[in-house]
Amino acid sequence: MRVYYDYQIMLGQKFGGISRYIYEISSRLPGLGAEVTLSCVHNHNYYFAEKFGLHDMSRLSQAVFHAVNKIKRSIDLKHGDYDIVHPTYYYADKPSSGKFIVTVHDMTHEIYEGKYPVSRRVIRAKRRIIPQADRIIAVSENTKRDILRFFPETDPAKISVIYHGASMSPVSSKEKLRPYDYVLFVGRREMYKNFTRFTAAMKGVMRMYRNVHVLCAGGGEFTKEERESFGEFSGRFHQAGLSDEDLARAYSGALCFVFPSEYEGFGIPVLEAFACDCPVVCANASSLPEVAGDAALYFDPLDSDEMAGKIILALSDDMMRGNLAWMGKDRVKFFDWDRAARETLECYTQAVKGE
Repeated sequence: MRVYYDYQIMLGQKFGGISRYIYEISSRLPGLGAEVTLSCVHNHNYYFAEKFGLHDMSRLSQAVFHAVNKIKRSIDLKHGDYDIVHPTYYYADKPSSGKFIVTVHDMTHEIYEGKYPVSRRVIRAKRRIIPQADRIIAVSENTKRDILRFFPETDPAKISVIYHGASMSPVSSKEKLRPYDYVLFVGRREMYKNFTRFTAAMKGVMRMYRNVHVLCAGGGEFTKEERESFGEFSGRFHQAGLSDEDLARAYSGALCFVFPSEYEGFGIPVLEAFACDCPVVCANASSLPEVAGDAALYFDPLDSDEMAGKIILALSDDMMRGNLAWMGKDRVKFFDWDRAARETLECYTQAVKGE
């Protein structure tokens, strides 16, 4: 089976869950007998750096590279004989030959349209590409339900739910990443990521625990508005851009990982925390209970007081944190990239057979 992946996510993300997903699946399919073509000129993505090199891009060069890659994709699909064409993001049309597979990672833009400043360009692209797909991969049952909510004409039988795997392992070093005890927050902080309520919750926690800090991994430096919101606790909120190795150390050394997001299509950081023996306290929302199961403490993401209470509960009970870490270690075994690759190949095979 000949499988074609285009360039989009390799230029669109330097790090991120979607590019990690494409990397993990595409690198495993050849071992299952598939012939994989990854089409990219001037890669911008960390995970594909070894294959394509890593190129930083200005706004001008980004536009140029997208244009060059778009032309290359058109030539590839015109002259290539591919059984499967699987674009790495939503800006693509069904080719004249080969089965067309689309992965839907979430329906964030549709759910928050009108509430937050979301990209209507992405919404338009999804409205175009999803109906064209021969088969759709959803990253969770929750995402499948959301697809059917916004695209009710879609045949549920052509949606395959294929979970992500865990890409991170605990580090052996016992050396602390930071010289203080900390609660960990990972990733972007704007809009539905719910950082404002998390900040309010942690200020309550830090009044009770004067030695506890917050470490925010990734997401860029704090804005002026964020720093002002920390108030008297500004010296106990920290931000750092971390490599995968240092992020694993951050999980491994944290008192707990808190994931307050109002909505996630899947929630890879939950698996990362589980894999690194880190207790998880997270929102009881969207796909997060589906992924975390019984291995997390849950709170209403719209209630900062409840969030603070659950964090305090975790911090106050060493045995509970140990049990959460143990249950997370068991839970993460269910999510495996090898399994995801096999199920993806099965989805491709069904598409080729017209099933």
